[in-house]
Amino acid sequence: MISVNLPVSLLQKSKDLAYIQEEVPETLKNHYDLLEHRANECIECGLCIKNCPFGVDVINKMKQAIKVFGKLV
Repeated sequence: MISVNLPVSLLQKSKDLAYIQEEVPETLKNHYDLLEHRANECIECGLCIKNCPFGVDVINKMKQAIKVFGKLV
């Protein structure tokens, strides 16, 4: 599988915005659908974790985003 440059910050922002809602708003679903790359494309290579200056477990965050948005696309 080929590694892609996932828009980690945009995926995180979308997931966080979805988590604070009782139901994912249609506008947020549409925004996520328009992203060129989505969380389900994460191949868990770990490069993002190595490059993150804040020590965020990005792979786990991608899994959370898939739980929120995975069925929507």
